[in-house]
Amino acid sequence: MSKSLFIITETEPTTILKDFSTFTGYLTGHSIELSKVNEFISRKILYDLNREMTHPLPGMTQGSEQTLYPLLHLFYHIAIEGKLFQKITGKGNKFTLKSTERLKMYEELTDTEKYFFLLETFWVDADWDKLQGAYFRTFPLFMFPDFLQYLSEKQPGKKINIMKNANESYPLEMLHLWEYFLLYFSYFGFWEVIKDIKKQYSKHSFRAESITPTSFGVVMAKILKETRNIYSWNLPYRRNIYGEWNAIPGSTCPMEELMTIDEKKTKKKKSKSDIILDKGKPGDPFFLPFVTFFPEGELTKTLPRKGRQFIDGTYVFKVSLARDLWRRIRVSADHTLLDLHNSIQGAYDFDNDHLYSFFMDGKTRSREKFTSPYEDDGMCVDEVLIGELGLIKGQKILYLFDYGDNWRFQVQLEEIIPGKTEDDSPVIIEKKGKNPAQYNFFCSDDTD
Repeated sequence: MSKSLFIITETEPTTILKDFSTFTGYLTGHSIELSKVNEFISRKILYDLNREMTHPLPGMTQGSEQTLYPLLHLFYHIAIEGKLFQKITGKGNKFTLKSTERLKMYEELTDTEKYFFLLETFWVDADWDKLQGAYFRTFPLFMFPDFLQYLSEKQPGKKINIMKNANESYPLEMLHLWEYFLLYFSYFGFWEVIKDIKKQYSKHSFRAESITPTSFGVVMAKILKETRNIYSWNLPYRRNIYGEWNAIPGSTCPMEELMTIDEKKTKKKKSKSDIILDKGKPGDPFFLPFVTFFPEGELTKTLPRKGRQFIDGTYVFKVSLARDLWRRIRVSADHTLLDLHNSIQGAYDFDNDHLYSFFMDGKTRSREKFTSPYEDDGMCVDEVLIGELGLIKGQKILYLFDYGDNWRFQVQLEEIIPGKTEDDSPVIIEKKGKNPAQYNFFCSDDTD
């Protein structure tokens, strides 16, 4: 890989910086109320925002949802996961977006530093499963390292016909399933992508006919492949797959032990002409190995990474099975989800005899979950304190108990009261409705 100096501006290698500035400026200047179910930006605002982008998507209407706008969908996740904006409870318990001090810090960076902050947030903090809003809902992270290797060996400017050359390699064969990620990497300037208009299965579908790697993209692929292993750097992946709650980006990950034979051969056959890339040590800035590929002084800093903060206080949850069947439970920030589970079981007079999960985004079977101590999948309910979860007032959690009968409880955080509670255990402070029979052959005598 020959040494090249690249220049990043608001419009080069793509217009991602210009469009993101327009996006954040619009959010700052307007009251942004999020949808009730998915907590996405409202359709009317998305329609207006799309028209402000450098290349507006055609055919959009005021009824088009967020996942139909790949660029805006990406920006939304970067803004939230990069902590440039935060969700706060507005009128009617609906969430609204509010800018943070970090947005001002971001705006003070150079264009190159802004680009790498966006790339870092995408690479490290964004949940790729949630970013894939397209038709097939594939998860490209598993095949990504192999494709980076493939891309790093390609000639810039030479078009790659995806389906025609699918037999050339496994990474290319699977590339047609990437859908929105083909667009995301084009937004970051890795390649130009041509849509295959003959193979669109629905309005959510995106199939590509070809990609044309850029010089910038080929170099970036090489650096990322050698120094920023996606398995060890993407934190949602490590949380959701391995249950690592406080993993350090770049630290050793179990997936690294499953290195493919091709990867090992690549390391052995490393060319003498290759530039030596130092991946650094865990905790080093994400941008570090890229510095020498840009003019001096253009890439020296980024926004500080904010670890999970402990929010002390007394948490009040409303745990509902139906509109007229609920229990209000008070817990301490020092309690765990295991404590909350036990209190729900007691509040409804259940036998506590089945597996269960807390889905933190309120969606059944999502990867963002904590599971019972007897399961190997996901993070465990006793590994984190309530105060460490980063919960916000109004947040809805799905507590799923008994994977056979599927008891679905909505757990909504109603209030965080400053100060510690003196209770050693969670307390049921209010309830409505009779306890339901956990089994058909058993009925509870409990009443209000």
